[in-house]
Amino acid sequence: MAATPTTLAPRRLPLADGVFYPETDGMPLPDGPEQEPHYREVVSILEHRFAGPTTMVSGNTFIYYVEGDPRKSLAPDCYVAFDISMESIGLYNTYLAWKVGKMPDFVLEVGSKSTASNDVGPKRDLYASLGVREYWRFDPTGGDHYGEPLVGEYLAEGEYLRFETRSEPDGVIRGRSPLLDLDLCWTEGRLRFYDPATGRWLENYAETAARADAAEAVAEAKREALRSEREALQSERAARQAAEARLAEMEAELRRLRGE
Repeated sequence: MAATPTTLAPRRLPLADGVFYPETDGMPLPDGPEQEPHYREVVSILEHRFAGPTTMVSGNTFIYYVEGDPRKSLAPDCYVAFDISMESIGLYNTYLAWKVGKMPDFVLEVGSKSTASNDVGPKRDLYASLGVREYWRFDPTGGDHYGEPLVGEYLAEGEYLRFETRSEPDGVIRGRSPLLDLDLCWTEGRLRFYDPATGRWLENYAETAARADAAEAVAEAKREALRSEREALQSERAARQAAEARLAEMEAELRRLRGE
């Protein structure tokens, strides 16, 4: 993917060892409408999952991998780098592998018509040669671009070997990422993440908001039920007090009639 262009004036960033490494190439995504919703969702979910001072999750950062040559760059749809110094990225606002000290650990590409052949060919070979430990490819179409919905590979002696994936009765394609400690699942054209430790799906912002709204609705229903119960008790207490007062009046009247 190409890094998303910005409408703001470019900032004057410091040079790295006298060389300027641009944040963006100023070009739009080649298949933006097809890819962008997926990579944005994936990045936001993983950002929330791995939020911390030593982990970088991004889908909009150039990765430069040859010091002194700004032409040697990659822009994965999503990557995760563990155990790094965020200052080494923030200083230049881009990922200089020699400054960070490593390549990302996990990379995921979203398939599209114009990027698929590169993702399964030259880019795959490059990721392997650079030491990216896990490389995943997600095809929203179910296979039109990559030939299959979901592929995960791990690096072994400089070569990628495939993780096992399985098809479930409901049509979900599931694979396991040891690095993320999560299951990656292709389901109805969407990539979802499942946490076996908790038995729950990781949520996107809309799902979290919907769950919060549902919880608030349940809480409000309980509050309304308590209010109704309280009002009913108050009405019952008032009726009992009125009955007791009427009974007292009748007893007093009876004693009067008896001359007591």
